[in-house]
Amino acid sequence: MSGDNNTFSRAVKTVAIDVDSVLADVMLVWADEYNMRRNAKITKQDIIRWDIPTVLPITPEDVYKYFSHVWKSRWREIPPTEPGIGAVTKRIHRKGYRISIITKRERPTVAYVAKWLDMHKVFADDLLFIYDAVPKANYPFDVLIDDAPKNIIDVVKPKSAILFNQPWNRDFDWPIRVSSLSEAEEKLL
Repeated sequence: MSGDNNTFSRAVKTVAIDVDSVLADVMLVWADEYNMRRNAKITKQDIIRWDIPTVLPITPEDVYKYFSHVWKSRWREIPPTEPGIGAVTKRIHRKGYRISIITKRERPTVAYVAKWLDMHKVFADDLLFIYDAVPKANYPFDVLIDDAPKNIIDVVKPKSAILFNQPWNRDFDWPIRVSSLSEAEEKLL
């Protein structure tokens, strides 16, 4: 192989982006589902801790049952966290980043998440669906954008993480926070 610099491309960095509450504002529809089933009047803002059963009278099993139902039956109603979310992912890619969508979920919801991503024209180089308890920090990425403190707490240099602001992570101390994917895009060099 020649020593010509043009034969080597620069290393491409990967941005791993979570789906629930980073791309898809699923908790708006989840809260609506909770209200319909429980004759309640909660909002996403009322969910102030990631561990929902510590905030609402609901079992962990029912939390997952509601999430699965929302993704399987109401996925078209789930809004993006900001208008034009697909265009934002394309801009991040054009900046030279690989986009890895990384999401922990129940297997029956996978097809609906993929349909949602297509419907909102979310750009991705790959989709990674996690079914087990392996921490997201163990997966290959340079930057993780996630709303769950439990997913970013184990991210260590040279990797980094951006916390996506949500009501359930307001009390979590993290140096890099954003309120939109567009804001995260600005922080990516």
